[in-house]
Amino acid sequence: MNKSTLNFWILFIVSIILSALIISIFVKVLKAVLFIILVLVLAPIIYIVLKLLLPGARGKSEDDKLKSRP
Repeated sequence: MNKSTLNFWILFIVSIILSALIISIFVKVLKAVLFIILVLVLAPIIYIVLKLLLPGARGKSEDDKLKSRP
């Protein structure tokens, strides 16, 4: 095995390892970004649903308002 063949195989193996590392980092970043986007989208929807379902969270009713003077 001459030097150029050995150099080729070393570079080939190193490039495969670096590619795998870059892809795994990209997938982790993509998962984190997707998680953040889903949280930001679902938080207002869940807030509105909980606000509608909880009886004490409706705010003041018409009876609670101060009456105006005649």
